[in-house]
Amino acid sequence: MWPTLNPSPTNSAYQPDWDDAQVSDPPMDILVLTATAFEQETLRRSISHPTSRTFACRARTEGKLGTRRVVLIETGIGAVNTAQALTAELEAGRPDFVLQVGVGGAYAGSRLNLGDLAVATEENDGELGFLAPDGWHPADHIGIPVLSKNRIHYNTFPLDADLARRAATMILDARPDAAPAVRSGPFVTVQQCSGLAVRGNELAARFNAICENMEGVAAAHLCTLYEVPFVELRGISNPVEDRNTLAWKLPLASGNAQKAAGVLIENLTP
Repeated sequence: MWPTLNPSPTNSAYQPDWDDAQVSDPPMDILVLTATAFEQETLRRSISHPTSRTFACRARTEGKLGTRRVVLIETGIGAVNTAQALTAELEAGRPDFVLQVGVGGAYAGSRLNLGDLAVATEENDGELGFLAPDGWHPADHIGIPVLSKNRIHYNTFPLDADLARRAATMILDARPDAAPAVRSGPFVTVQQCSGLAVRGNELAARFNAICENMEGVAAAHLCTLYEVPFVELRGISNPVEDRNTLAWKLPLASGNAQKAAGVLIENLTP
C-alpha cells in the first residue's frame, strides 16, 4: 500500500529564516530535490519536527519521515537552478542518496499515461551539441567531454541500474490496485519544453527515451561528479504532443510522485 503521507502532528508552518552561519546540521539520510514547492508540499507536510530556512538562496526543510532524516530543497526550475542548489548541498554534506521528484512529459510510445510513474535509468542532455546543415549533432562531435569521472560523459549520464530497478520494484509492490503504472527508462532534459509532437518524437527516437523534464541531467551530472547515488522519479502530467495545457494533470502527477517518493524514503537504501 502507498504510505500514508498525512500531515505530521509535529509539523508546523515555515519558521523564520536562520542565519546559515549559525546552523550546524547533523548528517542527512536523503536529500530530496523538487523544482517547485508544489512538487514537495505533501512530503513537506508529512515531515515530523520540521525546521525550515533559506540555505544558498533556496528554501530548505528538514526533519524526519519515518526513521529517515530528510532534507527537502526547492531548487527552482531548470538545469542551472538545480546545479546551483545541489552543489551547495553536496559541498555542505553528503547524503546517503539524492532523490529527485517531480513531474514530466511522456513521449509517444512510452506506454505512460497521465498519473503514471517513471524511474530514470539514465539522463540525457537533449540540447547540448551543435546544429549543422545536415542536422543536430551531440556533444561528442564537439569532442570536449562535460565530465570525465570513471568514464567520459557527453550527453548521457547512466544511473545505477540496480538502484533504479529496486526503486521501481518497491513502487510497483506498494501500489494499491495495480495502479498507477510504473515504467523505467531513459529520460531527456530540455530547457525548451517540447510543445510540438514532432519535436518530442525526435527526442524520444534520438535517446530511446520515455519522458522529458527540465532538471534531471543537472542532478545526474552533479551526483556523478560527487559520487553520490541518485534516483529520479517523475509523475506524468502530460503527453509530449502539440501543446495543450488544458489536458495536463499536474496535481495527479505530482501527488502520485510524492506518494511513490514516500515509499522510497522509507525503504530504499543505496
